[in-house]
Amino acid sequence: MQRIIISGRAAVSRDDEQIDDPAVLRTLDGLAYDDERFTDYLGGPGEDELAAALESGGVLRFSYREGEPLLEVRTEYRSRRPLSPAELALLVEYTMGQWSDGIGENLTCESRSRWGFSIMCLIPGDGVGSRYPDVRVAEGPLDD
Repeated sequence: MQRIIISGRAAVSRDDEQIDDPAVLRTLDGLAYDDERFTDYLGGPGEDELAAALESGGVLRFSYREGEPLLEVRTEYRSRRPLSPAELALLVEYTMGQWSDGIGENLTCESRSRWGFSIMCLIPGDGVGSRYPDVRVAEGPLDD
């Protein structure tokens, strides 16, 4: 079993003003948006083999690191077999698309009413640097 962890950053705001207060960000540590699973929308041209390799899963999980102005966002997958470099790149691209325009957009729309703040996953181009997101591949079970 292979474990794929894609992590990045998420901005927190209220009334279009970014919140970087550690006391507020700490309250969101451990938050999970699991209404939808990333693998539910994976499939179609170029994605079928990747979808077949992955177990059902992939949600948005947030954590706070002391002193950081943003939350960390993480989406984890389990693969039944090692992914090829092309499949891994496709999974990262797909995940970034979901963070910005799919599941992540749904989170942004719902987070204000649920938790009192808008939470938006950041993607390349949002000023997060050229080595973004962080992608780790490991053997073994997920840390649920």
